[in-house]
Amino acid sequence: MAGPTGSALAAQRTAQSPGLKLLRADLMPVLVAVLARRFTDHRALPYAEFLALVTDDLDELRDAGFPLPQTAQQYVASWIRDGILIRRPTESRDETVELSRSAADAVRFVAAVEQPRSSVTSSRLANVTDLLSTLARDSDPVPTSRLEALRAQRDVLEAEIARVESGEFEPLSDAAASERLREILRLAEEVPGDFAKVADDLDHLNQALREQIINHEGSRGGVLERVFAGVDVIEESDAGRTFTAFHRLLLDPGLTDAFDEAVDAVLQRSFTQVLASQDAAFLRQFLTTLQRESAQVRQTLTSFSRSLRRFVETQEYREHKRLAAIIDRAEQAAFAALQELSPIHPTGREIDLTSVAISSIGSWSLHNPADLRSTAEVLAHDSGDLDIEQLRALVRLTEIDFPELQRAVAATVVDVPAPTVADVLARFPATQGLASVVGLLLLATEHATRAAGDEVWTWTSPTGRMKSVRAPRYVFGEVPQHWSEP
Repeated sequence: MAGPTGSALAAQRTAQSPGLKLLRADLMPVLVAVLARRFTDHRALPYAEFLALVTDDLDELRDAGFPLPQTAQQYVASWIRDGILIRRPTESRDETVELSRSAADAVRFVAAVEQPRSSVTSSRLANVTDLLSTLARDSDPVPTSRLEALRAQRDVLEAEIARVESGEFEPLSDAAASERLREILRLAEEVPGDFAKVADDLDHLNQALREQIINHEGSRGGVLERVFAGVDVIEESDAGRTFTAFHRLLLDPGLTDAFDEAVDAVLQRSFTQVLASQDAAFLRQFLTTLQRESAQVRQTLTSFSRSLRRFVETQEYREHKRLAAIIDRAEQAAFAALQELSPIHPTGREIDLTSVAISSIGSWSLHNPADLRSTAEVLAHDSGDLDIEQLRALVRLTEIDFPELQRAVAATVVDVPAPTVADVLARFPATQGLASVVGLLLLATEHATRAAGDEVWTWTSPTGRMKSVRAPRYVFGEVPQHWSEP
């Protein structure tokens, strides 16, 4: 739709973008300050780490007088809900957050308004002219005209070489060099922010490919057929090929060495003495920043490719196609019903909601503690006399009587030379049944010597039944003196 109406509708759609929501937000200064600070050097951050950083930023802003009543988690949740931040899962089951494309543009717009830079410069015009001339030369299919352009370029270079050899050349003035350096910085600062756009394009491409697979009516569609044929459709897309070429160029050792040498040479010139320290640091870290951001986007691209392949190879797409067909039939039935029934017509069916039921505050009643007050008379019972023997009997039901077992072992050692656990059980019955046997085994493992062979341990259970078990042979020697004390 052309004309004012089409422009108005396009602007209306744009007004719902996360970037304009950020600019219209009441906390726009806080948003810009926090997001610009945390996403200047990193395109994506782990969610937990980002939450801790935002907490520190909000505390600092509160100290400066900004009214921020909510917690960092609440603010971050609202920013994710508005699309300003994008929350993504990773292969390690962690989550990361990053700025959305339009939100990043909004943050850069605020920074440009605060620190405007002149865009009408001779350096920009020279860059456009050089790029246009190179494009015209490299895209020329006629050999003769291309040779003429190359010979003209060679003549210019030879003339420049001759002037340098004769010492007649003049280096670029500090003013012109400073202007060109500012243009280089402006162009370089835009590159890291473009990675968010690349990741967003890959995300939309991944969603579009899945929709094509699900919505295809035949047995196999174009995208589905290519995936089954082993083609990485995301890697082979226009966005994938463009980014892959950029990523490979960025990892070229020759480019890295040439860039580092150029940065070192430029920063030694006199016109860079007035260059801000952060700009100098930005130049030195430029390639490192690009390589880090490029690696993250590359990981995202690889993750999308693997996920799409699993989506197809595990036949998961068939279940999505079936679900899409069911939803489509339900929508058609609903549209048909709307021709005869109103939307509020009772259907006679109940649906169990998975959400919490919402009720009016007016239906709530205050809690009155008096409603739960006991009206029955409280009876007091006098405590009886303490019976030590009864308490000892209760303890023996839950704990092994080690003092009794120690006295039995000590008495056996006195009367029987080199007694075993079986000798102790033969002279002193297991008053606690199996618990006494277990207690003797514990004492034997700590204070007796393991001998060769086995022996049979016999005892009578509390119910009067005879029990026996074949167990290792332990021989008691000297035992602690306090075992004989009553």
